[in-house]
Amino acid sequence: MDSVNEMFLAVDGDDVGHRLEYFMLVNDSEALVEFSKIFQSAMNWLEIKLVSDFGAKLIFNGGDNLLASIPVDNSSLEVLEKLRAEFAEQARSTLSIGLGESPRQAYFALKLAKTSGKNCIRRFQELVNG
Repeated sequence: MDSVNEMFLAVDGDDVGHRLEYFMLVNDSEALVEFSKIFQSAMNWLEIKLVSDFGAKLIFNGGDNLLASIPVDNSSLEVLEKLRAEFAEQARSTLSIGLGESPRQAYFALKLAKTSGKNCIRRFQELVNG
């Protein structure tokens, strides 16, 4: 039987702000409304899936950000990858995800995911020798 650890999951939509800014700058209200509705619907779907499939405890879900604590075992990363891919299909936008033993660690892992190409999941690891 796999051991289960409680971890924090930090989620951030990739380039969501840039897309919203673009629609505002080109004065495309219809695209702005459509993207916003689709993206928020996908974020709400992700929240429901995390709670129902993982037993996550939601801390917040707002805009293009989500933070939750979830039980994690050896198969969890594979399931999270599938959720991330399905989210991208629904939202027409990708997510970066960080996992850590605290909200701070999850945020650092999220920043690593964002700076290493986005659209991926990273776990927090202390840097050794640099």
